[in-house]
Amino acid sequence: MTLLALVAAWYGGEAIVLRQTNDELEQRVQERTRELAHEQFLLRTLLDNVPDSIYFKDSKGRFLRSSSAQAKRFGLSDPAQAIGKTDFDFFAKAHAEEAFADEQQIIQTGQPLIGMEESSPLADGTERWVSTSKLPLRDKEGNTVGTFGISREITDRKRAEQALAKEHNVLHTLVDNLPDLVFIKDLKGRYVFDNAAHRAFLGVSTLDEVAGKTVFDFYPRELASPLHADDEAVLAAGVPLLHREEDLTDRKGRKTRAVTSKIPYRDAQHMVVGLVCISRLLSEPK
Repeated sequence: MTLLALVAAWYGGEAIVLRQTNDELEQRVQERTRELAHEQFLLRTLLDNVPDSIYFKDSKGRFLRSSSAQAKRFGLSDPAQAIGKTDFDFFAKAHAEEAFADEQQIIQTGQPLIGMEESSPLADGTERWVSTSKLPLRDKEGNTVGTFGISREITDRKRAEQALAKEHNVLHTLVDNLPDLVFIKDLKGRYVFDNAAHRAFLGVSTLDEVAGKTVFDFYPRELASPLHADDEAVLAAGVPLLHREEDLTDRKGRKTRAVTSKIPYRDAQHMVVGLVCISRLLSEPK
């Protein structure tokens, strides 16, 4: 009887220990399940609300998951509709091929592509520019199993840059073909821009030969000092000097008459940051 009691007590104790262990294990499973659910909630919140395109792909370039913004740009009502598809289903063929090549290189080398600006036209030909970062997707053993990335829409910025470049090109073409001498200096009297007529007057052919230099680099001091002092007076006053007739001497020492205007130019805060000068020659230098 005593032996039976001891055996019963031993098994009873084991049962209690097993029940406690099972309860602790179940509690840990519940805690981990809640943690995973919370992580899923955070990821879903991010993917559903971030304005950038976020995506995960397998080693063959097939979408595993993507953000709502990505689905919207693809014309899909649900991000799940992109799963199993590739860039060839949504982008122009040339861009899809480039993107696939980039991703295969990332998978093979493990090296990410960060902040790459690229044209990313959709399959219907819609113009689109993005700033893209792509990285290797690794499993828990560290093996590369695909890629993931984020693309930020920069189409509006690119269009603005292109429009600005076009306007700059038109303005530069116009100024460079004026017969008048046109040049711009900073507050220290250094040339930052000039046109072809002014370069010819100085006896040089490119802006690189002028930029960063001053009148002292092109004229003897007795000629350069009065010119520099005149510029400083206009800058100090902050008032344009318009249509003043004066003598000018070119790089070869030849003299001519000219009508000159000097205008302080200002930045967005209305601070004087330089001087715009225009001189119309009244005769050929002699």
